[in-house]
Amino acid sequence: MRQLVLASLLVLLFAFPGRPALAQGCGLPTAGGSVTVSMTYTLTADCTMTDTLAFGSASDGASKITITINGGGHTITGTTNACGADPIGKRTFIVEANVEFNLNNVTIKGGGRRGGSAIDLRKSAHSATISNVTFLQTYCTALRFDSDVGPDITHSLSNLLFEGVSGTYNSPTYGIPTAIHTIGPVSLNINNITLREISTGNAAIGANDTYRDVTRSTGTITFNGCLMVDGVFPRVYYGDIADNSEGACSGTVGNGGSSAMEYPQASDSGCGLPSGGFVYGRHVFNLRSDCALTDRLLVPYESDVVVNGNGYTIDASGSRSDAFAVAGGFSLNNVVLTGVNRYPILTYLDKNMRISNSIFRDNAGPLIFQDSIVTLEDVLVERHSHDRFSSGVMVHLSAQVTIRNSVFRDNTGGQGAIWVTGPNSIGVDPSVLLEDCITFENNSPHDIADTSSLLMDNRSRPCPPDKKFLVPSRPAPDAAPPEDRPLAQPAPRPPGGLCDGKPEAVQMGAVACVFRHTRELAVYGIDAQSRGFFMGAATLAQINAVGAGMVAASPDGRAAIFADENGDVIVSVGPDHEGKVLHLRLERGIHGRAINLRTTFGGPPGLGFTATVAVPVPPRTNALTGCMVRTNYMVNFRDAPNGGLLSFVDIWGIPNDGMLPYDVTLTALERTSDWFKVDYHGTQGWISAHYVEPKGNCG
Repeated sequence: MRQLVLASLLVLLFAFPGRPALAQGCGLPTAGGSVTVSMTYTLTADCTMTDTLAFGSASDGASKITITINGGGHTITGTTNACGADPIGKRTFIVEANVEFNLNNVTIKGGGRRGGSAIDLRKSAHSATISNVTFLQTYCTALRFDSDVGPDITHSLSNLLFEGVSGTYNSPTYGIPTAIHTIGPVSLNINNITLREISTGNAAIGANDTYRDVTRSTGTITFNGCLMVDGVFPRVYYGDIADNSEGACSGTVGNGGSSAMEYPQASDSGCGLPSGGFVYGRHVFNLRSDCALTDRLLVPYESDVVVNGNGYTIDASGSRSDAFAVAGGFSLNNVVLTGVNRYPILTYLDKNMRISNSIFRDNAGPLIFQDSIVTLEDVLVERHSHDRFSSGVMVHLSAQVTIRNSVFRDNTGGQGAIWVTGPNSIGVDPSVLLEDCITFENNSPHDIADTSSLLMDNRSRPCPPDKKFLVPSRPAPDAAPPEDRPLAQPAPRPPGGLCDGKPEAVQMGAVACVFRHTRELAVYGIDAQSRGFFMGAATLAQINAVGAGMVAASPDGRAAIFADENGDVIVSVGPDHEGKVLHLRLERGIHGRAINLRTTFGGPPGLGFTATVAVPVPPRTNALTGCMVRTNYMVNFRDAPNGGLLSFVDIWGIPNDGMLPYDVTLTALERTSDWFKVDYHGTQGWISAHYVEPKGNCG
């Protein structure tokens, strides 16, 4: 009789409106449904969710409720459908606008769907608290916050670990961040976070995507405490970010995880190049012998890598993946890349990349360029094959690719040797420019697949049959001549050799090379024997002091450096033997994108100019409270207004030569009319007020 009464009471309890039945032995409803009354759940075991569990009401004006989940160190496992899979996956929890949500001491494993996340907080009207939580192997996005309502809502997140979460890549500004995604007037205060093994999506964390045809007010994601980046690709974050973090995490992270670094900087394998893994920061790899890759090399957005092959071969047959996955600055020169089982080079995001004097041979897929700005020069692509995409080069999304002096030979399958995929519904259309000599030989089914006419063909002629691609650089075993024979003169280098492989060097036709050093812009001319000679230079202090006008010129006036009112730097060199003067524009400063290379006719651009250096007067500063500034460009980080660049080691142990990234939000401490003093990971310095967007009380 007692058992019958108890059973009846349980039935009545589980049937109570707004309270789905608890799973036996778990402590949480696992069969879906909706909870519309305040509840506190304390897990007694691991849970497996078979459907989405919704908290709160989607109705306007619904009364506030509070949902608390105390995980007790257990795991809640959702669906396992990959992002973009068919059938699509399911959210584990949906949290509606009328819910104050508290989640702690738990692991959220799996779950998520395209356009959603494992945990989805919709139209947040009340603050949430999420602490001591691990998100493990979730799909699309682990944690998503969206708000269309009222004032800025701020959520508190602390001690989080995101590990092995995966998404999909769409574009630099419209994508699926894999760990955290915020949309609209919702802000996050994050204290202590570890991001580990994230190599998909368009970032680990994204604040406020640029949605098509939608204008939204925005909030800010603010980092405090520790921020640990352990194997993140293509980038850590983007959007409205205020990074006040102080270093890597230690001790226990998330729901009992370890803070030990699992994906450190890839080490040299002995040939001069790592055999696989992550490459953080700025590196120049000079090959000393042939190399073998056992895994792909990943170059994140925050990195800048130059690979000088010195004529050696990189064999990637030991890796089942791509050879190079690149989202940062990248230069590959004078190398043979062969045996790749997927894509030799796969790029993301909008960095500049250069590939020159190289051979791609016997690879199982094309070079795929997505959104990046790429130059291929003196490149041979031969005996590639692929069944779906392109066999040689695939230009996708908003990529802008220039190909010159190159040969495509014996490539088969896919759409053709070069494929321009078509108009981009998110950003600008992709484009390909063919210049100088280009040769297509025996490619099938097509040399070029360009159904939308996005390729501009400016080929001048086919390349010569005996064209060489690698630049000889290894001394022959018997290079020492007999003592009674005069030394042989070195063979002239091809025009452009002066710039090849030099970080941030910009070629100006066959007449000059512009070198962008940390604190100086230097112009070197190229003589008839392709040798470089110094023409002129200008320091950052000189450029900033002039503001707009001519900054410096060579004694003969044939090279001149100008600054304009937009902050661009213009380098002009000439005239050459035909009377041509070449002009190069560096957008927003000496380390900006090289654009608008044009030719005019006339006399030396700097003739009659005497360089002067203005001595800046120390400006008066004003202290600030409640001011944030967002960088719209890469900016110089200085020790004083218009001062020298700050050199320091950042929180990942990477040396920084005085450049802050664009699209980050910083706390402003002081300002002058032209400068802000900001805090970047605990290092304080000055940035130009002309290249940032202020938010708050900024004077």
